[in-house]
Amino acid sequence: MATSQINLPILGGVRDSTNPPGMAWVGARPYLLFDGTTDELITWSFRMPSDYASGLAVKWQYSMLSATTGVVRIGAQVMAASDGDNIDTDSYDTQNTPADVTVPATAGLMGEISLAFPTVDSLAAGDYISVQLRRENAVSPGTNATGDMEVWAIALTYTTT
Repeated sequence: MATSQINLPILGGVRDSTNPPGMAWVGARPYLLFDGTTDELITWSFRMPSDYASGLAVKWQYSMLSATTGVVRIGAQVMAASDGDNIDTDSYDTQNTPADVTVPATAGLMGEISLAFPTVDSLAAGDYISVQLRRENAVSPGTNATGDMEVWAIALTYTTT
């Protein structure tokens, strides 16, 4: 068993119709802007690779537009559908416990935050999967990093067969 990775293209995510993250570019490099007051969502949907065995985690490479102190928090939910499941209705599994990380001490420096998913909605190899990712702003009072979180790259990791 090894570990594999699925890169989630920044431009490939579907931004939530109610609370979407912003989108910006540095030259030809796109990135997402998750603000510091509203929980904003983005979703990726795809077929899970045939070598999927177990586990799922998400890794974000990010920087902060202006914050140099405080904490950012990310959260996630997974919906999996197998042959014969109803796919016309959202049926996301329990929200995964969020992950927190202290932001870099200088605005614009890259940091990384990871979140392991203990609940993956009975995900199996070859299933349709929809992953909702968000920045959460319900961090302990006084510790939430202010301003936009610039998300440059997102990847899912999993254990292979």
